[in-house]
Amino acid sequence: MSAVPKQYNVDSPEELGRRIRAARKAQGLTQVDLAEIAGVGPRFLSELERGKDTVRLGLALKIARLVGLDLFAVPRGGAS
Repeated sequence: MSAVPKQYNVDSPEELGRRIRAARKAQGLTQVDLAEIAGVGPRFLSELERGKDTVRLGLALKIARLVGLDLFAVPRGGAS
């Protein structure tokens, strides 16, 4: 039986940044390490982890995937 991964409601740039930071640290990566892997500058990654809402979504999604986070858009209230 496989374990179901813990799911979090990401409802703000700050929450996305917290989740990315936690996943990065869990993998033992520094911001500089992850920025290099992702092909972005350390400043961009720092702003993303701090929840700066002007961060580019495409790059934010790329970084989330690189640290093992999948993001889903799930309808609220059971609507499909």
